Amino acid sequence: MDIGPPKRRALLLRLLLENGRAVAVERLCDDLWDGSPPPSALSSLHAHISRLRMVLEPDRARQEQAMVLRSVPTGYALRVPLEELDSAQFERAVERAHTLAGGSRIGEARKEIERAMSLWRGAPLADASQYRFAEREAVRLEELKLSAEELRTTLLFQEGQVAQAISGAERLVERDPLREASWAMLMRALYVAGRHAEALQRYETVRALLSRDRGLDPGPTLRETRLAILRHDTVVLQPPALPFSGSASVSTTIPRQVHVREPLLGREEEVDRLSGMLQAAAGGRTSWAVVSGEPGVGKTRIAEELARQAAEAGFGALWVQCTEEGHLALPDGPYDRLARELRQRASDRSSDTADTPTLCVLEDVHRAPAEMRGLLSSYARILRGAHLAVLCTVADDPGTDVEQLLADLAGCGADQIRLAPLTEAAVKRIVEEAEGYTVPRSTATELHELSGGNPFLLTELLKLPAPLRARVSDQVPPAVQSVVRVRLARLTPDARTIIDSAAVLGARPDMNLVARLTGMPVDTVLQLADQAVVGNLLCWSEATQNEPGGYRFPAGVLLRGVLAQLSPARRQTLHAEAARALVTAATRHTEDIAAHVAAAGPALPRNERMHVALRREHDDGLNTVALAP
Repeated sequence: MDIGPPKRRALLLRLLLENGRAVAVERLCDDLWDGSPPPSALSSLHAHISRLRMVLEPDRARQEQAMVLRSVPTGYALRVPLEELDSAQFERAVERAHTLAGGSRIGEARKEIERAMSLWRGAPLADASQYRFAEREAVRLEELKLSAEELRTTLLFQEGQVAQAISGAERLVERDPLREASWAMLMRALYVAGRHAEALQRYETVRALLSRDRGLDPGPTLRETRLAILRHDTVVLQPPALPFSGSASVSTTIPRQVHVREPLLGREEEVDRLSGMLQAAAGGRTSWAVVSGEPGVGKTRIAEELARQAAEAGFGALWVQCTEEGHLALPDGPYDRLARELRQRASDRSSDTADTPTLCVLEDVHRAPAEMRGLLSSYARILRGAHLAVLCTVADDPGTDVEQLLADLAGCGADQIRLAPLTEAAVKRIVEEAEGYTVPRSTATELHELSGGNPFLLTELLKLPAPLRARVSDQVPPAVQSVVRVRLARLTPDARTIIDSAAVLGARPDMNLVARLTGMPVDTVLQLADQAVVGNLLCWSEATQNEPGGYRFPAGVLLRGVLAQLSPARRQTLHAEAARALVTAATRHTEDIAAHVAAAGPALPRNERMHVALRREHDDGLNTVALAP
């Protein structure tokens, strides 16, 4: 709207500030002319009112009564719904945020305060900044904004987002350098972030400011915060533990399957390392561990084994399964209960409950929301002497945000264990345990190659009848086939093309040959192969004395699964192209050519098969007539 000159804009603001209440004409004149209205003030005011009505209600007929800017016996009233006023929306949002925070609904409270802060654009009432009535109201709104920023910073700190809380506290002390509560919050956040010396330096900064500008010493809050930092008193310095938004399922008891004592073969060394956590927690020393590995490698199973041992030792248990689905924070929800458990361990060490050791298992931490990861980082720094063991499981490639959490935990002494594939000896023991008899070494070797040492894949293979597991078979267990479909669906179309061609070439595909089959540059093929590595369909092997380095399928049954997704026509066409490419490349792998020719079927015409056979005979001086039909 084109409101008009500055005086008219000031009039509009003056009326809006009353939230619909009437303002006397004398008061309007006094406020618009700062206590010294000229003789023409009244007529000028009426003219401005008339112009404002034309802007605010352009469709109103002259004979109708004004509905927005109304005349009343004592003056004028601007009737605008409160929900259309930025200032009213802001105040209500701040009030709701305080109410939500008081009810321990921190995630919702922070969203509400963020919405409130988004209403601000520059200085309040800028069009009337030279008027006393605006100055008073602007000071009130700025003070309310400052309290809102303090609440937002406090909520970030409570959620464990320490870096953001430090930034917020820095802005607060910059705006009001003599506000002691903001300095105390900044000092606490710096301490939790591990920046102890900097926290103490900030105390000296505010002490000097107070002495210079007010002739005062720091108040009790600042002094208590400084003393807590010097004593490393985590009870005073800890971030409050309140519920968080996110999604998880939680149980205060260990899962049912943990109570079933089954041998955990092939993981004895890892279990022994993790058992040390329980011993440390029983002795009153907080311990953390992170177990990582590829899907199906047994992260959950090893956590269940540790939980079984903890149950036998009389530990309490808290098991959190993080998921990717989001929902609103619920009182007594999983993250709330986890946070309360951590807070209790930090603050109430004298209670009977705190003396009872507890194991917290946090499964799939890479799927946890950022505020929960921040919570874990914060408590890893401040929890030292609690009867608590925390075990986190995480994917092999969790992403940058989760890597920061892992780095924080490592810096706090967390034991980090990556579960490697099972050895052939371990596979043999597991198969013998399942089958109930001694199996030949050749069988164990075959199953180790087919499963890649992955416990999940091995378990699914053992569900097949023995003849269908063999290397010569092409059978894929249904659960494995589902896994392959999901992983393939996550690839881009070009990466899927690379995987299809690589699968036809076998367990260790030559990427130069894949480039020939797909018509893509080699560097592009390698980039797409890396995408398949992230998707757990390929892996990279370093060169050894017996094997060359390069990309390979991590398990034979996964290779079977990829081939099973190719239509017969597509598979035969790829085999035909592979045979042609091998001949063109002048390779001496005659057996490979023979295999591709045989698998190509009608995709390789009879005359071309004879040409392939004769070409190989000429190039190698070998009898390759058998390649022809």
